[in-house]
Amino acid sequence: MQISPLSRDRHVLYELSVQGVEYDLDFFERVYRNLRGRRFHTLREDFCGTAAKACAWVARGPDHFAWGVDHNARALAWARRHHLARMGPAARRVVLVRGDVRTRRRPRVDVVAAMNFSFWVFKRRDTLLAYFRSVRRSLRPGGLFFANAFGGTDATGTLVETRRIAPAQGPDGLRVPSFTYVWEQKRFNPITHDLLCLIHYRFRDGTEIRRAFTYDWRLWTLPEMRELMDEAGFARCEVYVEGWDEKHNRSDEVYRRRVSFENQLGWLAVLVGVA
Repeated sequence: MQISPLSRDRHVLYELSVQGVEYDLDFFERVYRNLRGRRFHTLREDFCGTAAKACAWVARGPDHFAWGVDHNARALAWARRHHLARMGPAARRVVLVRGDVRTRRRPRVDVVAAMNFSFWVFKRRDTLLAYFRSVRRSLRPGGLFFANAFGGTDATGTLVETRRIAPAQGPDGLRVPSFTYVWEQKRFNPITHDLLCLIHYRFRDGTEIRRAFTYDWRLWTLPEMRELMDEAGFARCEVYVEGWDEKHNRSDEVYRRRVSFENQLGWLAVLVGVA
């Protein structure tokens, strides 16, 4: 297969190395069906970037509609050029909005998703509460808010993790060769919980893209986020935690609802705010 001209495009590399779009949508559908006993049809993807999730949701069914909200005009333009342009008539059911996620309240939707820890850009309690309140007002009766988090003893330290990404198909349908994804936690401040993280990409020819993405976040804890969702008006906030396969010493890639779990070096969780 011909190699894609986009094989070193940072957005393509991000979608292949970080995002699990179909996995996330499967999880949303499972939880929504379990809690509400029915399917959902409308999704808003906050901090959407290239809007991969919004576009994939619309592609799942002719009665699916999606909105993507992000402040980054270049990322939204990329989404229009590389995703929407290839969707045919279904693209009319995706609306991309450049703006502040805290000001979007219409139209009301069944599901709002803020994944990949994106809302951690709000470092102050009042700003994160304002965002959660805005999400709550954006949801239809019975709607759900999905927001993920990570933690564990390694989350507050400096570290570098690498993962080899297998060859895959890019958004243009052409081959993207294998590459190495590098996650770096560069700095953590115990007083403020400020956390600086970087993503780099390395290629087989020895070249690399340094600081492809930079994240200046606050590491929020699960109790803090749950309390803020309660303040924001959610009926409750459930926590789903990714399981661990002790035999093979790796994630089992299944999120289960927990009321407690043993702390680990690292863990991943999804908070589900129930409207």
